[in-house]
This record gives sequence, C-alpha cells and structure tokens, in this order.
Amino acid sequence: MPIYDFIIIGLGTAGSATCMTLARRGFRVLGIDQHRPPHAMGSHHGVSRSVRRAYLEGTAYVPMAMISWELWRKLESDSGQDLLVETGNLTIGPPDSPAVAGFMASAQKYDIPHAVLNASEVQKKWPQLVLPDTFVAGLEKAAGIVFPELSIKTFLSEAEKAGADLAFDEPVNRWSEDQGHVHVHTARSIYEAGRVLIAAGAWTSGLLDLPGNPLQPKRVPVHWIEVPDDPSIQLGHFPVSFWQVPNRERLDAPKNHTEFYILPVIGPSPKMKIAFHNKLIDCDPMTLDRTVFPDEVDGIKEMIERFLPGLQHYPITSEVCMYTLTSDGYFYLGKRPGSENVYAVALAGHGFKFAPVLGEILADLLADIPPEVDTRMFSPDRFGR
Repeated sequence: MPIYDFIIIGLGTAGSATCMTLARRGFRVLGIDQHRPPHAMGSHHGVSRSVRRAYLEGTAYVPMAMISWELWRKLESDSGQDLLVETGNLTIGPPDSPAVAGFMASAQKYDIPHAVLNASEVQKKWPQLVLPDTFVAGLEKAAGIVFPELSIKTFLSEAEKAGADLAFDEPVNRWSEDQGHVHVHTARSIYEAGRVLIAAGAWTSGLLDLPGNPLQPKRVPVHWIEVPDDPSIQLGHFPVSFWQVPNRERLDAPKNHTEFYILPVIGPSPKMKIAFHNKLIDCDPMTLDRTVFPDEVDGIKEMIERFLPGLQHYPITSEVCMYTLTSDGYFYLGKRPGSENVYAVALAGHGFKFAPVLGEILADLLADIPPEVDTRMFSPDRFGR
C-alpha cells in the first residue's frame, strides 16, 4: 500500500495549488482526481476568471487577494507561463449597494488604486456598457483575468516537477480514519496518508459525509455572446465588470439584487463571457443536467438588452458550471468537524483568484503551521460539530 504524508482528493482550483505547494516543501504528496484536469466537469473551466483585490465580499478577503496577486506573478516567473493579464475591473450598481459599498471600503482601507466613475463617465470610456443615471462604478485599475485551464495545468506540472504523484481518472469511493492515519479507497487502489484534504468541488459534501450538508452545489449556466471582431472589447482594452442590480419588482427589499458579470473577449474566438452570480438552483453533481434551458438563456438576454444593448442581437452559446456554496457565502476551509486528520475546502463561487494563496494556507494548515492570514471566519466549525 503506497504511504504518503498528504493525499489531495480533487485537483481543481484549491487542490492543484495545494498539491504543488506541499510537494515544493518536500512532502510526499499524492493528488487524485476522478477526471483528468483541467476538465469541464467541475468548477474550474471556462477560459477566464477575474482577479481583483478591492473585494466586495468583505475586507477580510483583501489580504488574501493581495498575497495571491503576488503569488500569481511568482508562478508565472517559475513556470514561464503567462497566467495573469491586467484589464481593469468595474464594480457597478447604485452607490449604496452592498457591492459598491464593499468595493469602496476595501479600496480605501488597503490603499488600492481606484477611481469612482458616474454613469456618463463609464459610457464615455466603454460605450458598450449602458448604466442607469443613478448607478456608479468603482474601477480597480490593477485587476484583470487569469486563465483557469492553463493555471491548473501549470500547478500540476509544477507539482510533478517537485515530486508529487498524480492519479487521474480515479474516482474516490470512500475514506477511513484510524490511529493517526487516513486510508483513501479508490476504484483502483487503497492509499494511506497522515492527512487528507478533500478539495473535490461539488463532490466535497458527499465525501465529507457530515450531517446537515453544510456545502450545497449550485448549477451555474455560463454564456458567451458571439460578438463582432472588435479590439475595443478584447482583453487589455475592455474591463471585467461585476453588476449588482436592484430587482425591479422589489426595489425596497434588502439584499434583493440580481448579480452578474461580464468578461472581455479573449483570444482568437470573438466571444464575450456573461453569467449570473446569484439566483442559482441547487443540484446534485451525480445527476446534473448539463443542458442549458431556454428560460436560462432568456434571463441573460434580458441583462444584455438592458446593459449591453448593442450586442443583444448576436448569437449566444452556453454551458453549465457548478458553484459549491456555504449558507453564509464564505469559504469553507479547515479541519473536518469530528476528524483529526481530514481537512476540506470549498470556495463559494468566487475562489479561483485565490488559488495560489489557498495552496499556501492549506499547506500550512495540513502541516500544523499558522497561516500568514487569519482564516477563522472560514472554519468548518462555524456550522457546528
């Protein structure tokens, strides 16, 4: 039976980065994935992910985001790959919306270079975007895009260079824990480690086997507008934008917003990415229907008609991704309640930008080293033991 210091179950966003970090620190590491990453069956595919530091989800994330930015640049230097491209990031909504207010709080507290633009200023600079007169936009100047598939490949390539063993196309059936050891049972073999990290995305909840199901997979339709070949909407010229729009039917209701994002065109294929970030439905990854339904396309078409009207008549292609959400929307990061040597991570739909720093944090936690940043708000213990 192969014996390792650490086994990582799931080699997507957090798993691949943690596998690389632990291997670089000299540990005996095995990474296992039921598919062959990067792949389109989980949460890490889709050509592009946004990276920002003025973080609307709360300023507690900002130190992690700032460290992660530097680690992305270091990974580029180490690997020779171009992973992060600056293109700016707009947070758009009413001035008192949680998104804009959170952006301003983060940018001001951490002296992040930014500007606040009114609707006419946004439209003058990016005429494709149409904002209501009452909206504003927080612009983070040094923000951009990372490429998830290339990033996963790079994490895993660097992990192998550092000595990690990787097992692909090998589903994990179960694990068992006894006397300071964890046994991982797969379709092919049984592996032993001192500690295990479950980083299996939408499959993490099933593998954790906890009462109450603290992690809920969500079905996420993602869309691409097949736009004309126009340099002004391409990466480097057009910003990422995150929108928080009060719902028309209940403008007075607290937290009653529609959230969606728009990403610039990347590469030779002229497609602009757009998707909702909230109002998603629960799913089971084992039975997930990957068909994108007409009403889901109609919903995003409404956003295009209102806020990108010049692109409303162009064709749309779509596919399905998954988020894994906690009830409070924050990360799930740490030791599994009731276990001594099994840890888990879930990223709540906004984690890819943090991949390199999550690799460091999780490697620290697994090795009983205090992380550089405070992770107590992400502890699994907050959902009870």
